[in-house]
Amino acid sequence: MIKEIITKSDLPIKHIKLLLRLCDTIYINAINYNVIIKGEQVIILLISSKPGNVTGEFNTPSLSIVLYKIRDIEKDNDDITTKCVVEDNMIQILLKIKLS
Repeated sequence: MIKEIITKSDLPIKHIKLLLRLCDTIYINAINYNVIIKGEQVIILLISSKPGNVTGEFNTPSLSIVLYKIRDIEKDNDDITTKCVVEDNMIQILLKIKLS
């Protein structure tokens, strides 16, 4: 369902592929998450790590891998800026994509 949201967005193919790879990284690392796309802004909400599924509790190695992936995406793409915000025991990853 999340991949469907990303692929049906109006984002360029390049950004869709990056987001799909990021979502694969999150999924492989057993983190529950959700995605919201609003124009140039993508919000990825990290909820919890499996198997505990307690909101706000994450396995450190899994979370580190995801954060490194986000860092690499921003470093390799001049048109993407990122920011992480903790709110209500969840981590919001905000990606701003410059569409031109």
